[in-house]
Amino acid sequence: MAVSPFALADQQMTPPSIVAVEHNLVPLMQALVDAKQLDITVKGSADVPYSITNNKLAMGISSRKWKDREVAKFVQVHGYKPTELFFTADVIAIVANKSNQTQSISVAELKRVFGCHSQPDVVRWTDGNGQSTIPMVPFAIDNQLVMHKEFSSWVTCRDNEYAATHFVADKPTFLSEISGEKGALGYTVYSDELKDTNILKVTNRFGESYDVNKETILSGRYPLASVYYMYLNLPPNREYFNEQEEFFIGLTLSEEQKPVLNRYGFISLPPEAIQRNRIRLRLDEPMIEGGYK
Repeated sequence: MAVSPFALADQQMTPPSIVAVEHNLVPLMQALVDAKQLDITVKGSADVPYSITNNKLAMGISSRKWKDREVAKFVQVHGYKPTELFFTADVIAIVANKSNQTQSISVAELKRVFGCHSQPDVVRWTDGNGQSTIPMVPFAIDNQLVMHKEFSSWVTCRDNEYAATHFVADKPTFLSEISGEKGALGYTVYSDELKDTNILKVTNRFGESYDVNKETILSGRYPLASVYYMYLNLPPNREYFNEQEEFFIGLTLSEEQKPVLNRYGFISLPPEAIQRNRIRLRLDEPMIEGGYK
């Protein structure tokens, strides 16, 4: 039976809560907590499943789903499974000049053009016949990948390594450079500002190409995205949420915090993901196409 979304206990005030998040998420989570002035401590953790299970924290956010053994350990300690919800995703979009007829680019090509090299490496566009044409001219926004660890690891150079990327100060300058240079190719955090640009599909190591949309992002198919999951320690028989749980659950059930998420380079959830979260929380009954539960 569905329960009320935010039925708070009538008992005494709840104690301060700690939420364990991966280190790159700390600034985002701190901004979300500060905006509501809640008594919640944001704790960076290199192992969120361990922190929640063994330190008995109520909440955590991870850039991957828990492994079966991690869920099993939680069940062993607590007697029930953690509640898993979609939270957000960080996404890198690959943008080319509008005159460019190329529709997709591989991860291997991206690592080559934006990656680090000890010697200059000129990468060229190819035409429809597979013939090399003009050089790719790479662009990016300076310091934009602070919170986006995977792609950042590809483009962070060590001593005696160099990247050919031209860094600019902000997104308007980035888009101006892309539109003004025929051979331009750029990476940037995905946002609504890019809707009228030439965003390329990205091809994974299996030869499968995916464009950027919330379905391919949240399903894990788009190669340049990391999906973040919220895990809650919610006893199955408790039919209320305390103040801290209400706040974090609320982040997964609406787009209210979309401006904050976007400011830090993350996306809000689409309706399908919100509905999935509501079902996981037993706020709605699951429905199968055709009307069957």
